Parts: sequence; structure tokens; C-alpha cells
Amino acid sequence: MQADNESSSQDTSYNDLFLRIIISLIAGHIIVVFGEDDSFFQLLLNWDYYRSVLLSALIAFLLVSLINRITVLLDRKFDWKSKPIERTGLQLLLGFVTPGIIAFLLAAIYFKCFGINILKTVYLKYDYPVILMFVFAFNLYYVGFYFYRQMKYWESQPIQTPRHSSLTDIYMVTRGTKNIPLKKEEIVYFYHEGDYNFVRNRQGEDFLISETLEQVQELLDPKQFFRVNRQMIVHFDACLHFELLSYGKLKLLVKPAFKESIIISQKRAGSFKSWIEQRN
Repeated sequence: MQADNESSSQDTSYNDLFLRIIISLIAGHIIVVFGEDDSFFQLLLNWDYYRSVLLSALIAFLLVSLINRITVLLDRKFDWKSKPIERTGLQLLLGFVTPGIIAFLLAAIYFKCFGINILKTVYLKYDYPVILMFVFAFNLYYVGFYFYRQMKYWESQPIQTPRHSSLTDIYMVTRGTKNIPLKKEEIVYFYHEGDYNFVRNRQGEDFLISETLEQVQELLDPKQFFRVNRQMIVHFDACLHFELLSYGKLKLLVKPAFKESIIISQKRAGSFKSWIEQRN
């Protein structure tokens, strides 16, 4: 549910009309010249070349626009993070197989207009595989763009200052079937791993928590705790030192040690340094 809410709060549209037009024209040209013996300059002198390119580009544009629309709808209903298996199947079925079938039908209609049976041409041997690769590549573009946009979205999120500090002296955690009261002063950091959230105490013991890090952050004292990235909230006493990385990023070392590198993005680095300085 959390992933769904996060995705719904972000723009699921792709403002790439100009890109689709350019790609369609390029694809139309490739489809027409693929397998031709004439040179490019010879084709430029042939009126049929321009007619074929425009018609092929129109079909390509219809296909990429269909893929665009399908992807937008799937982004809203079947987010990659919350429903990866369903999304993969639907993306292949609706984003690849369906446009592939429509491409064949449109081409068949195109040939039929000139009195040609598409099955008696070299279309299936030369042109159709190129179209399928084109459709597949455009699906990959949208998948890659989705995750790129997700990454940029989280990096751009401002550090949220909790409105109040409501974490009581005792924080209830779980280990197996046991509910364990953990003293607030024993907490060194909260972190997310896999599908779960944990809290670690000063002895390096990990306990499962039911709240999300966003919910936990709302309860913490911002003078004591800092959200260093999407995966971790650290207590000031847990911070050993930090190192400067390229592009303004920071690498934080904590105690007890964490098994993975704790990287603070460039956009959070300034706030983190200010938080450290205020404590000093």
C-alpha cells in the first residue's frame, strides 16, 4: 500500500511527443531501406521511398503512442515496485505482444490497399523482425525511464522535519513471536532492508518494527535523529565520522557498524552537515 501511495503521488505521464515523432520517422526510414539493394541517394530520387517512409512512420507512431498509453495506465494500476510479477506479465502482453499484432494487421492493410498479399512478400522475413525489435526497445525505454524518474524523485525529496516528538521512553519491537520493550536511549538507528523495517540498539541487536520509516520519522526528535537516505534514520550518537565523495555526496560510518555503505546524496549532504554542526 505504501508503494502504491508513493507512486500515485508522482507524475505517471511521459512528455515525449517530440521524441516519439523523431523515433517514428527514423524507424520508418530503417524499415523501408532494410534489405534494399539501392543506395540511400538512389532512394532519395524515388517518390515511393518518401511515401513508404511516411506510411511506415505513421504506423510506428501509432505503435509507440499505444505503448505510451499502455505504460501510463500500467504505472497507475500495476506499479513496478508493488506488483513486479503482474507488471512484467502485463507489460509483455500489452506493451509488446499487442503492438506486435497490431503492427502486422496495419501492415497487412497497407499491402492490401495496393492489392498485395502480405504473406507473399518479404515483410515477415525482413521488416517484421525489425518492427518487433523496435517495439521491444521502446518498452525498455519506458521501463528504464520509470526507474530513473523514481530515483530522481526520491533524491529531490526535502528533509521532512517532524512536527512533534512523540516517541515514548519505551519503544515496542518484535523478535520472532516476542514483543520486546526497547528503551529509547538504546536506539542507534532505524533501517529498511528487503520488505521489512528494523531498529538496531547500541549492542548491535536488530529488532523488527511494524511502522514505516516515514511513520517512525514523525515520532522522532529531529535534534537526535536524521534521515540520511531512504533506507536509514540515524541517531547522533551512532555517527562516527563521514567522508567526502564525488559529486558532493557523503559516506557515513556508524557504530555499531552497518553492513552496507551509507551514502548521503548531494541534496541531503548540506542538511546533514548543518545537523551535525548544530549538535556541536
